[in-house]
Amino acid sequence: EALDELERDELVRETLGPHVFERFVEAKRQEWDEYRTRISSWEIDRYLEIF
Repeated sequence: EALDELERDELVRETLGPHVFERFVEAKRQEWDEYRTRISSWEIDRYLEIF
C-alpha cells in the first residue's frame, strides 16, 4: 500500500524527476518482493517442528 501511495505522490515525483522516481519505485517494489518471499531463521525454527 505504501508503494501505491508513493506512486501517486506528485511532490516526490517532481522532486526526484521522472527517471529517478520510476527507478526508485521499481527498486522498492523489487526489494519488497525479495523481503516478502524470504524465510527467516525464526520462521524455520518455529514452524519446521510443526510440519
